[in-house]
Amino acid sequence: MKREDVSDDMVNQIVEAYVFLNELLQKGMDLFTPAGMHSLLEMNHIVLCGSDPDQRMNYYHHIAETRARFMKRIKPIRAWVEKNEKKSNPYKLAAGFYMQNLSQPQLFIEGNHRTGNILVNYLLVSKGLPPYIITPDTAKEYLDISGDIKFTDKDNSIENTIKMPGQKKKFISLLQEHSETRFLDE
Repeated sequence: MKREDVSDDMVNQIVEAYVFLNELLQKGMDLFTPAGMHSLLEMNHIVLCGSDPDQRMNYYHHIAETRARFMKRIKPIRAWVEKNEKKSNPYKLAAGFYMQNLSQPQLFIEGNHRTGNILVNYLLVSKGLPPYIITPDTAKEYLDISGDIKFTDKDNSIENTIKMPGQKKKFISLLQEHSETRFLDE
């Protein structure tokens, strides 16, 4: 499967989403609480459409459809995060969330990789760990693991038992090996 080319708009919107994330982290916002759900969804909207009101109007129907899908699919993911956030190593929590988000059925209509990566970093940084930022050196490994996760059905007990633990282990290793303190604010 051909990967989508990275455009300047895509990069700008990802940077804009990280600015939004930094604001949320400074406020101490927990994205997996009822109050944080709007911000979690907004992250995906920024990744795909930016925050310009005129641009948002062009994507009104897409945003409405994404909101409806999100509302149907977030409950089990949120419950999983709440169940695991106190007892899990933050790398395991971040990897587990990423798998819940990216595997089938996916949380968002589009932008699950980009938004998922930002939310993984939210989970890491909010627990005092450095973020994982995709670089040219780590992109292939990240995209290969993500591609395997994307085509796994989390509701299929066989895939959940056989494939997902190995994928999770690989993703945890990637996060641990390539998270970098240089991306943290001093």
